[in-house]
Amino acid sequence: MASYIPGYDEKRFATTVNRNFLCLICLNVLKDPVLCPRNQHCFCRACITKHLENSRRCPTCADELTVENLAEPNRMVQDILNELNIHCVYMNRGCQAVVQLQHLDRHEATCGFTPAVCTNEGCGVTFNRRNLTHHESEICEFRKLKCHSCGEMTITLADMEKRISIVEKNMAANITMETKIANIEKYVGNVEKNVANMEANVKRETAYIKRDMEGKLEAVHNEVSGLKAALIKGFDEMKEALVRKEEMNDENTRKVRNTASGDKENIIVAGGVGTDSVEMFNWRQRIWSPLQTMPEKRYGSTSFVYNNNVTLGGGYCAGPSFVDSMIGLTINLNSDLATHWSDCPVKLPAKLAYHSSVLFNDHLIVSGGENENGTSDSIHDVQVIPPYTVKTLSRMPEPRQHHSTQIFDEHLLIVGGTSTGFYHDSLDSVLLLDIKKNECEQLVPLPYQVRDMATVRWGDNIVVIGGADKYGNKLDTVIFYNLETKESHTLPPMRCKRQGCSAVVVGNSIVALGGLGERGTLKSVEAFNFERYTWQELPEMSQARYLHTVVAV
Repeated sequence: MASYIPGYDEKRFATTVNRNFLCLICLNVLKDPVLCPRNQHCFCRACITKHLENSRRCPTCADELTVENLAEPNRMVQDILNELNIHCVYMNRGCQAVVQLQHLDRHEATCGFTPAVCTNEGCGVTFNRRNLTHHESEICEFRKLKCHSCGEMTITLADMEKRISIVEKNMAANITMETKIANIEKYVGNVEKNVANMEANVKRETAYIKRDMEGKLEAVHNEVSGLKAALIKGFDEMKEALVRKEEMNDENTRKVRNTASGDKENIIVAGGVGTDSVEMFNWRQRIWSPLQTMPEKRYGSTSFVYNNNVTLGGGYCAGPSFVDSMIGLTINLNSDLATHWSDCPVKLPAKLAYHSSVLFNDHLIVSGGENENGTSDSIHDVQVIPPYTVKTLSRMPEPRQHHSTQIFDEHLLIVGGTSTGFYHDSLDSVLLLDIKKNECEQLVPLPYQVRDMATVRWGDNIVVIGGADKYGNKLDTVIFYNLETKESHTLPPMRCKRQGCSAVVVGNSIVALGGLGERGTLKSVEAFNFERYTWQELPEMSQARYLHTVVAV
């Protein structure tokens, strides 16, 4: 029977593992997880199999249980486990590798720090596998050395055998005893001479080998001394670099709050119903800072980041009503974070609000929206570089506004919205547009009709956040829609119900901002952390916002 192997030691993981992913028997991180089918208690397959050798009941709920009726966990559980970062089992032998759990077996099968025993007879010392060949062929005192005189000795012995055979032949031919003795003495003299020559050669070869080994040992000693000096110098330089980096971090902390702290560590929120304000949230410092206000109040628009510019397109302005113009705010990560807003030369294909747009290479894919003539069913391609051409890609089966879109490789996923602007015409349909072929496909719908929601992409999933249903009820629901399986799964609900909110992904968290709540427009911000699997309140925005835009920089 195979040996019993429990789950992974929790101490080996680079981050704290959610307690829900620990085996209820060995208390380690789950390895090949299976479930008690009724109450969903989760165990390592090896742990529960060993337990069921002596029992036919679940060790947690005592339900009747056998190996045959163990259930497989939800695919999301296995995906989360596979993406956990874990240290190599040979970390104590010097391996610094940290890999995803799904790649651990492949890494450890080829890891250069695997223990290996020297095969030279008489040695038996254990080394890291990557050092074994060098030890066996260059360093080991028990390795076999090539003798340069063996060929000469073999020729001499063969000559001796030939001469002795001649002696025996002459003896057989009745040669006189004196001749025989003389010949034998002559041959013996030759043999003694050859043996003396061989001994001299062996002494010379031994002296040569000794001098060669002493030279190599001295070279190795010098090389080790040089390497040691280089390592000491490298450690000193690394220490100085870390000190400089720490000093730089301290200096950056004291800078103005508008300074960017790193790639996609800042969230910029712009506009919304009744406001032209713009503000930024620093994810690391958990601080909100005001930015340059927009030229006019604008809501129901979309935003994207292109060439260090935060760009807003379309929307509803109090003066000219629907607009097709775009305005941009330059982001400079090396000096001041933002400069003044300026007009962009590119425009939307029409004056639109409540549309949806996503950036695809150097093109903005714009779908649906409301204009002065009603709700649009068009999907347009707007080139954001000269000559700023606009073309129609496709048309949706029904017009829609207050919907949302996300890019998946060369496909545009379109979800929800409303066909007329009224709540009772809200949609649950999901469309997939092949951008290259300009072909639109209807997929399995969402589990409910929804509009005014926020969405983000998470792997092969689109996450639908909040919104309002066909009765006008504001929602706190959050669902995963998987593009591969076309299946929907719910996440824990938000702390607040949010219609017309916005959302963005920062690190391992989904951040939901503002929206229309049960008691009016919200300032509140909350984040869902996948490791903790809970929503957490963040510092509020200075301005309550509804139908605003958000980007991460």
